[in-house]
Amino acid sequence: MNIGILEYDKEIAYQLSTIIKDNCPNVQLTLWDRISDMKEDVSRNSHYKILFLSLQEDSMDVIEYSGRLQELNAEVRIVFVTELNEYVFEVFRADPTYVLKKPLDTNHVKQSLQKAQHKLNLSKEKTFTVINKQGIFTIPYRDIYYVESDKRKLNIYGDHGLVKSINLKISDFLKYEHGIYFLQCHKSYAVNLMHISQLEKYEIVLKNGMTLPISQSRYMETRSEYMNYLEEE
Repeated sequence: MNIGILEYDKEIAYQLSTIIKDNCPNVQLTLWDRISDMKEDVSRNSHYKILFLSLQEDSMDVIEYSGRLQELNAEVRIVFVTELNEYVFEVFRADPTYVLKKPLDTNHVKQSLQKAQHKLNLSKEKTFTVINKQGIFTIPYRDIYYVESDKRKLNIYGDHGLVKSINLKISDFLKYEHGIYFLQCHKSYAVNLMHISQLEKYEIVLKNGMTLPISQSRYMETRSEYMNYLEEE
């Protein structure tokens, strides 16, 4: 795995490098002390999986660049390293996996690394495949926002609406993916946890604005499972 560190302070760069190498001995590590060098390197080599980015200098440039980078590569994980200053809330313009505070705490660095690795493992391409008389249907789980049971059919919905209707029970669909991605919030609906934007009482709002009902009998379980998912994230 390739990890990059943008850090202007040589002592902190060394500390970060040491902790990362101790916990990931096979990692390929690259250090930069100028954002221009980082941009040039990343533009040439898009293989970086985790970036530790200091906000000591050029803070807004770093934050805005991180946001653009994530739009191009949704899998890259960003860990910001910062002091408590006026830029601390600006980091959420991007989608950081973790925010480390200076001076560094070794345990926090380890936690940021573990969380980034966990997110990378979750984002690896896994697909839902059905083989039946109609042929073979395959779709990445991340492209499924939710599924709906409609009599004997299962309607699969993505970002822009209905993707496919297949002959499958919702209970059998959940067996396929072992409950890793999806949560049944209603007898007729199962939602992809990674696409939930808000969970309100008896309603789920997805990131694309779609809403799904939560049955009263499943509300507490739905809330608990979603909280567990967020904690693991």
